[in-house]
Amino acid sequence: MGILDSLFGRQKPVPVGPERLFAMSTAQITLEADQGLTPAGTAAMCFKGVASGPFTQIQNDLEQMLQVAAKNDDTLHYRPFKDDLGYSWLIFESSDFQGLVTTIHVASRTLLDQGYGSQLLFAIFPFTTTNNTTMYWIYNYKRGFFFPFVPQVNSHDKLRRRNNPEELRLAAAMDKELPIEQEIERWYPVWDLPF
Repeated sequence: MGILDSLFGRQKPVPVGPERLFAMSTAQITLEADQGLTPAGTAAMCFKGVASGPFTQIQNDLEQMLQVAAKNDDTLHYRPFKDDLGYSWLIFESSDFQGLVTTIHVASRTLLDQGYGSQLLFAIFPFTTTNNTTMYWIYNYKRGFFFPFVPQVNSHDKLRRRNNPEELRLAAAMDKELPIEQEIERWYPVWDLPF
């Protein structure tokens, strides 16, 4: 923090570590048993890329580390993806949900430890519902909280809608298991997912 920041009372935000991601590992049992939500076998993390040599090298190192992990665990598959808005994704597939959470934590921690914590946006965990639709638990790295995202399924129109009552119900039901974002206006939807 600079001297002007001190004089004017400004503080730089302290990045929240990805340790809270592990709450999803323990919450998975309750999500399945009490809410009828089954892990979809995928998970992803999204971050803003930086056009710099060191960041590119970190991304390359991270991808090599993930390739080694995938070779050691034949159930883990991953692929990088860059969306139309220029955001970078690491998309993971595995039948081992705990392994997915751990892999996302390691990848997040790698970026954070190299000073790129501010580039981390969110991690997302899809779950299949009892009526065979998909809902998502999103972890906001900046805030350190989870929130549910339940897209409304309606084949009659092309509008993007959310099932707000179900999102509120799930947040209330999982409040003891997951660190839930209390400011509902920060429950940002993520449309057009690349998986």
